[in-house]
Amino acid sequence: ERAREELGRVRGALAGRVAIGLPPSLARVLTVPLTRAFRQQMPDAQLSISEGLSVTMQEWLVNGRLDIAVLYNAQPATGIEATPLVDEDLMLVQPRPPGLPEDPPPPPITLQEVARLPLVIPSRPNAIRMHVEAEMAAIGCRPTIALEIDGVSAILDLVADGTGNAILSRNAVASSIKPSAFTVRAIGQPPLRTRLSLATSSARPATLTQQATMELVRATTQARLSAT
Repeated sequence: ERAREELGRVRGALAGRVAIGLPPSLARVLTVPLTRAFRQQMPDAQLSISEGLSVTMQEWLVNGRLDIAVLYNAQPATGIEATPLVDEDLMLVQPRPPGLPEDPPPPPITLQEVARLPLVIPSRPNAIRMHVEAEMAAIGCRPTIALEIDGVSAILDLVADGTGNAILSRNAVASSIKPSAFTVRAIGQPPLRTRLSLATSSARPATLTQQATMELVRATTQARLSAT
């Protein structure tokens, strides 16, 4: 009886609304499992999920529009507390020629070689775009831009149509409508890696519901990204 009362008290404390921000490429992978887990564990609370660029979501955390955000390559910023979640390798994504078997996977390609390929890439200030430019600049080259377009689905459609190549995480391709339409190639020398962080406002103490939600986001992200 006491255990039931304690559970009721905890459940009652896990109420209110939590606003989460996710990058578009991750939102496609995380929204369903995250919503399912949230409803199971916090049936009395409300969840709001928004998509946005990491730069924009940092502003939303500061002004209170978001309680929690998952950011790519979070830069130190006043009023924001960020803890690393998971590191992701960025891959070269190319169309798979018809009839080409999926195995063996193509060998790694150097970042210098990637810089010479026409890329379909998001416009600035997309975090992955900024990261690609910074890493290429560090080895004395710059990307060859075939087309700037925002949105993972649109980028993959254009790659499949032969417009150019893309630089995306493996999970972005794996969660697309037709992953078999693409070859995914590792980038080496140096590897291209991004870091996802879990960010909150340091100006507002997290409620119990927000703390529980942060743990859900952490567990769901790590489970989904290590599975792809």
